[in-house]
Amino acid sequence: MKAYLLSPPAIDGIKMVREGRCMAREGVWTTLWPPISMAMIASVLEQNDGVVKITDAGAEEIDENGFEVLLKAFNPDVLIINSTTPTIEYDLSMAALAKQNLPHIKTIAFGIHVGELPKECMEMQPELDFIVHNEPELTIQELVLTVKNGGDLSKILGITYRNKDKIITNPPRPFIQDLDSLPRPAWHLVDTDKYVLPYTKKKYLLVASARGCPYQCTFCVGKGYYGSRLRIRSPESVVKEMKWVGETFGIEDFLFWTESFTLNRKFVMSVCELIQAWELKIRWVCNSRVDHVDFNMLKEMKEAGCWMIGYGVESSNQKILDQAKKGIKVEQIGTACALTKKAGIEISAHIVFGLPGETKETIRETARFAKKVGFDYAQFYCATPWPGTELYKISQKEGWLRTDAPWSAYQQNMSILDLKDLDAEETTKLREECFRTFYLYPPTIWRTLRKIKSFSELKNFFWMVKNFLTWSSK
Repeated sequence: MKAYLLSPPAIDGIKMVREGRCMAREGVWTTLWPPISMAMIASVLEQNDGVVKITDAGAEEIDENGFEVLLKAFNPDVLIINSTTPTIEYDLSMAALAKQNLPHIKTIAFGIHVGELPKECMEMQPELDFIVHNEPELTIQELVLTVKNGGDLSKILGITYRNKDKIITNPPRPFIQDLDSLPRPAWHLVDTDKYVLPYTKKKYLLVASARGCPYQCTFCVGKGYYGSRLRIRSPESVVKEMKWVGETFGIEDFLFWTESFTLNRKFVMSVCELIQAWELKIRWVCNSRVDHVDFNMLKEMKEAGCWMIGYGVESSNQKILDQAKKGIKVEQIGTACALTKKAGIEISAHIVFGLPGETKETIRETARFAKKVGFDYAQFYCATPWPGTELYKISQKEGWLRTDAPWSAYQQNMSILDLKDLDAEETTKLREECFRTFYLYPPTIWRTLRKIKSFSELKNFFWMVKNFLTWSSK
């Protein structure tokens, strides 16, 4: 069985990251993320003697015509499409394009949006044969084998499929409990030269350390992919994978891909101890909640190669945080950031404007807070009511959601929510204002420029600014 994994081409030159809950333009991070979901699916299929090809069309700058050439040359039995909410219609059109060239092919889509709205997506694209819900590896493995052998689709947990004129959704598949049982990502099928860090342009890869998050943030769509129960890999398997990546691909920079790397302190300390014991010369970035760090842990992380942490700050207004069920106190944000700076680790703050309770003044209050705390970087998002989130349901109930907004408008650089005291245009305009005031703030400029160590990094910096502006402005 030959399987072709596709992350679709860029739309109007805009490249997309399609990784579970992370559905965003390249400009958000001024880099594309390595396609770890597709690499994990591919490794499972290869374990079962599958012949697999991966194309990350945006990263490889392959358009539809180029994809058609590759598709016909490979002649796969199944096409597996990675998808996101803002690109959903285009992503699913790849199923029709594939069948125009290879009428025999079976088409499969995975991703949060199709998992949350399977019937709508099947009706949207008649040439789509299957949808995979939640974490995709084992479901796709079973589905591909069943299609190959002509087996009973009704027995496959976690799929939606067609039976004549009916669309059928089977019961969900239990989440994988032993993450160590999964093979390493099939990075040999990916052009790893395409994924580089800002400033340095050094190659990097993602390492999945855990899945699931027990917190109930109303705006987060992560539970729709990996569930609400934290499942952690063993520290040994994580560090062995990083060592293997370094030896096999010559890569020494990593991003830990998980909802929050620091939820289990014992795990974090063990990973850091192993990195140092094995003398791995690596650098890495992770994300964290502000209520799950302490100075001793941060110091160990720094010594083990951590150079930046992304914190989910969201807002500096306690009422907004409480309504969003974030479960943190504003004071904890300041404390965590002070400890992080003391440990010598840079901070990237993730801030969301337009959550319930937001006003013009609370947005400006948060912008002032961001400058006062002194984040190295700040990402300002508009609250997006992703299907499957509590925010989506609340917005529908309260009449905040602009029902005429196309799926392409579900991007975090624009608002589609008209709150009681703040409409969508005001939120979007204030977000752009906050970007300007933060990044033109003299201390921020100084912190940014002092990171530049060479002329090549200066050139990279100006490229980053240009790329970032495609995201920071509507």
